[in-house]
Amino acid sequence: MENHLGDHFDNLSQDTKDVIKNSIEFYRLDLFKKSALSIVSGGRFVLKVGILILVLFFVSLGFAFLIGDKLGSVSYGFFIVGGFYGIILIIVSIFGKKLLEKPVFSFLNSLLSSGTDLDEELKKEFEETETSD
Repeated sequence: MENHLGDHFDNLSQDTKDVIKNSIEFYRLDLFKKSALSIVSGGRFVLKVGILILVLFFVSLGFAFLIGDKLGSVSYGFFIVGGFYGIILIIVSIFGKKLLEKPVFSFLNSLLSSGTDLDEELKKEFEETETSD
């Protein structure tokens, strides 16, 4: 009876080790997936922001020259466009946290809690490993 009871404890110990190992592997894959999604989303964001900055730069130059021609001095156009961006900077400094905080947090939450087929496959594989032992 003692040997039989000892085998049960050995099996329990081995099963516990297998569950811990599988859990670590699952969370490692989950972290890898979420890291990859974050890097891809960050790369797309940086690319979009870079293109937006270039467009904004050239449109600002165009408006500065246009306004400067209408006022008779190109420097006036650049001062007016610079002043416009200064006003925008002040507004963003005052209200920017409220405007950006909620969309950024909701985006990150959706990104980090996204359930994909990989999650389901890993859970099924984890359950099959538990039932086969």
